[in-house]
Amino acid sequence: MKQIILLLFFVSLKSFSQVEVRGISKIELAGIQSDSINLSANKEFEKRIKLKSIEKSENEVEIRFYELLSLSNTRNLKVLVLKNDIWKATEFSEINNPRLKISKFALDAPNGFELVIQKLFQNKLTKLPSQEALKPRMKKYGQTDPKRGRAEKVLIVNDGKSYTIEFKIGDKFRIYNFSNPETYANFYNDVQELKDYVAIKNIFTEELKRK
Repeated sequence: MKQIILLLFFVSLKSFSQVEVRGISKIELAGIQSDSINLSANKEFEKRIKLKSIEKSENEVEIRFYELLSLSNTRNLKVLVLKNDIWKATEFSEINNPRLKISKFALDAPNGFELVIQKLFQNKLTKLPSQEALKPRMKKYGQTDPKRGRAEKVLIVNDGKSYTIEFKIGDKFRIYNFSNPETYANFYNDVQELKDYVAIKNIFTEELKRK
């Protein structure tokens, strides 16, 4: 059975679809849902920074974390890659004031890249759906009215931040989206996947620092 074994401090490419990263966890490729086509909304940004689309990545492991600011329509991208037994991370930060500009930064993981990867997988990085798929479960009701029945409480967030996860592991890749995770996780507090979104966002924002 094809699988990826994550173990600590040592990494080796075993075959086209098997990677070992010691000390973290065991992941079977058969258990990772893979996209058949790339429907990313970030393709134009990738062209501007000369980055191949995720399914064409030559890295053994590559994880991209996009943050889109609605008001300014600008993106921030953090890329975590494993290539030739070495972890590296890079940030691309876009601003649009007074003109469009993208800056590139090398990132470090003060607590170790292995810990970052461990936390990401513990919070179901490869198993989460896009937030759109959770809508049937994102329901909250107030007190029951004798005449009208149950009244549903609806949360509407017009402005904020949206996020995209893109990853390629072995020969599989996937892309999914979520937005304003803290707000939704607090309101629909019985939907675990929303809490996982928050955890993943926090890992990228807190565990990776500019050098």
